[in-house]
Formats: sequence, C-alpha cells, structure tokens
Amino acid sequence: MRKELPVIAKYFLIPGFICIITGCANTTTLSQKEQPKVIDPVCAYFSDMGCVHITVGENTPKSSYEGVAYYFCSQECKVDFDKEPFKYLRNVTPPEGTIDFVCHMKIDELRRFVTCVYQDKIYYFCSDHCRTKYLTNPDAYTGKE
Repeated sequence: MRKELPVIAKYFLIPGFICIITGCANTTTLSQKEQPKVIDPVCAYFSDMGCVHITVGENTPKSSYEGVAYYFCSQECKVDFDKEPFKYLRNVTPPEGTIDFVCHMKIDELRRFVTCVYQDKIYYFCSDHCRTKYLTNPDAYTGKE
C-alpha cells in the first residue's frame, strides 16, 4: 500500500529530470545507485518511476510467467501481476537492434525478454538465466572492468 508523502517531499530535481518519490517499498536511493536493478513491470506499466527500478534481495516479491522471473517493489504489485501478467508485459518493447549483452541474441525479435537497470541504463536479456549471469558482474559485460 502506498503512503502519501508531504507535498514538499514529493518532488526533487536531478539535472534535466523531475523525479517523483512515492511510498513504495525498495525505491532507489543514492547508496543503491551502482547496484544493478530490475524493472517492476506493474510500476512500469503505470509509469510510477519511484519504484520501477528495484534492487533484488532475498525478500523481494517474485513471480514466474512462461519460465521467466519477474520482481516487484511490493506484494501488492506481485498480486496485480499474477492476476493479469500479459497486461503488464505487452506494452514493453525494446529498441530495435537491442542485443543481450551475455549471449548476444537479438532481443527485438523475441516475444518475451527480461530487463535490469545498471548505472541508469536499461539492459535487455533473452532469459532470466542471462540476466542473472549479468547481475553477478555487470561491468564484465559492459566493458567497464
């Protein structure tokens, strides 16, 4: 359940962007900025940028759909996804020419894919296996190591 924050605490400016903070669990903080994150498909569907990018932990709500793991900012988002997973997945389209950094498969040709966010960039993967492999050492795949 989302808590309302005082109006003054809802908005802050990051060079060129206005970010809206909500009361969702696991919202991104500056201390988490360098950790890879995943996208909550329910929050992404509603453009709730306060908790779209979440860090996965042992207590992070998780569902599986067609063999792919999806993670959520809250149990409420997980329940909504479990009721209608295709509703939340059908509107997501990767940019044309997108390639999985782990196996180098073309993502834009796939019906299903998964994502994560690392250093404020969205990365697309053909499977949860490739995403998990990437999350163990993202810099090895993005050439920053």
